[in-house]
Amino acid sequence: MRVKGKRNDEGGGGGGGARHIFLLCALSFVVVVLIKSFGAGSWHSKAANHEEHNVNISAGSFTKDSQVKSSLHVTTDNNNENVRDRDSNFVEFVFSNLEGKSQQEGSVFVELVPEWAPLGVKRIKELTATSFWDNCRVFRVIHNFMVQLGINGDPQVQKLWVGKPIRDDPVKTSNARGTVTFAMAGPNTRTSQIFFNKVDNKYLDGQGFAPFGKVVSGMDVVDRINEEYVEKPNQGKIQNRGNAYLLQEFPRLSFIKSARFVESTDVK
Repeated sequence: MRVKGKRNDEGGGGGGGARHIFLLCALSFVVVVLIKSFGAGSWHSKAANHEEHNVNISAGSFTKDSQVKSSLHVTTDNNNENVRDRDSNFVEFVFSNLEGKSQQEGSVFVELVPEWAPLGVKRIKELTATSFWDNCRVFRVIHNFMVQLGINGDPQVQKLWVGKPIRDDPVKTSNARGTVTFAMAGPNTRTSQIFFNKVDNKYLDGQGFAPFGKVVSGMDVVDRINEEYVEKPNQGKIQNRGNAYLLQEFPRLSFIKSARFVESTDVK
């Protein structure tokens, strides 16, 4: 910091001028000492607090932006512990409220197959890396057909994905039992909703539904996902109100407790 003052050379004799110069120098010295002792520390403290605040804001913004752009290589879980790198092609989905019963849980291990649907796999990895699936309710379950989910419980988070559809992948494998596929509303409309095929649904192949992965362990868990509400939950209300709506109207829905990348050796 530089202190710029106005010099006063008018009036008084040489001695007075000398005294003025001496006093000015002395005062300047005291100001410099005070700034070094107190001022600099105070400014640094304020600057540090401001930068920390900006970091917190940026971190929050990055969490949302990364859900769209997702330049993440490693993410963290709710306990701030490192989890698997998203280069893994295996994801463990832990489902809770199986059969509509509290605390009934089970793991479903899905192998992502880029050769089947590279764009679809990329989106699934983005969603998983940002913990999108955590607490997502299974809002549509049709017996002898499929299990559908993928609307985030926070409407603000969901909006980020609705506006970012991905292009279609050509269908390279059939919608057999255990395959996992994006739901869509027409060509090039895939965002975040997916479904697990509970039976062979080959007729979906001709409609452009391209599986991106398959259940390699835990299909029995998929079969235990609560079918009580069938497809009664309103998707528009889920989009607008999220889990607040679902918990009030359909409290026994099964849901994903967590979804994390794992290695093939972790599959049970």
